[in-house]
Parts: sequence; C-alpha cells; structure tokens
Amino acid sequence: MKRITLGIILILLISVTGWWVSSKSKPLEESVLRLHVIANSDDPRDQALKLAVKDDIVSLMQAELADLSDAQEARYRAEHDLHLIEAVAQDRIIANGYDYPVSVSIGEYDFPTKSYGNLVFPPGRYQAVRIVIGEGQGKNWWCVLFPPLCLVSSSDSGLGLTNPQQAQVSFKCLELFPRGVRMVNQ
Repeated sequence: MKRITLGIILILLISVTGWWVSSKSKPLEESVLRLHVIANSDDPRDQALKLAVKDDIVSLMQAELADLSDAQEARYRAEHDLHLIEAVAQDRIIANGYDYPVSVSIGEYDFPTKSYGNLVFPPGRYQAVRIVIGEGQGKNWWCVLFPPLCLVSSSDSGLGLTNPQQAQVSFKCLELFPRGVRMVNQ
C-alpha cells in the first residue's frame, strides 16, 4: 500500500512539475528572433551577394545581441540598430559592385518549416529582421539570430549538431532553445 501511495505521489509530483515548467516557457514564436535575407534574383551572382550580405549582418548582430537573454530584448536592439543594419547591407552591396537598393524591416512574418541540421522549427509567424536586396525576387536565406543559431555558413544547410566541426554546443546553449524546437536524428 505504501508503494502504491508513494508511486501516485511521485507521478503527481512529476506531472505538476512538468506543467509548471511548460507554463513558464514562452511559445517558440515568441522566443526567437529570426533573420530572412531575400536576394535580388536567382542569378548566381545575386545569390552570392545575398550570402555576403547575410555574413556581414550575422557578424554585426552576433556582437549586438551577445549580452541579451530574451528575444524581446533582441527585437528592441535590432529595431534600435535598424539603420546600422541597412548601412552594413548597403555597404556590402556597393563593395560587391552593385547599386541595388536594400530594404530592412523588423516584424512578424510567415516562415515555412525550416531545419537547421538537427533542429526543426515548425511553420508559423515569427519575429524577424527581413532584408530585401533589389527586386527581392530571388531565393531566401533563413536563420535564427536569437538565440544565436546563425553560425556563419555559406551554405543553405544551416546549423548541424551531428558534426563537431560544424558547431560545439554547450548545455547552456541547449537551455536557450525555446519550447517547440524539435531535434531530429539524421
């Protein structure tokens, strides 16, 4: 009888703890700040330009967001740096010999299912920094600025956690993953 009572108490304790933890965490859409860069066209030169702009913006934002612990703070910082983000993108475009206009905005945008290596983000509306180069008719590049999952890579494959050469992830990084992110084995 004592074992049954102890088992019931243990199950209730685990259930209540699980409920409490899940009620304290924000939904994924409110816990991240994403980056969306749209190329002028699908021409290989425009796609290379998109990746160069992405690399510069990711480097800038990693430095700007490094001391933050909340996605809302990250959005406020990005809004504060909107003109700086636009200037960095425009400088890269000019340095690469183009005169495309660039548009930078921060808002809530629709994103498809996107996997970054083993991490899968479901489709939905996410807060994002969106950069449109020129006509914005080319392929997109997506990543997560906060928490920092935009490890600067020139490919569209994103972050993978199965290859130690791609990234080293500490337990603290794993704690930052918001509710709703799934890890899949490849």
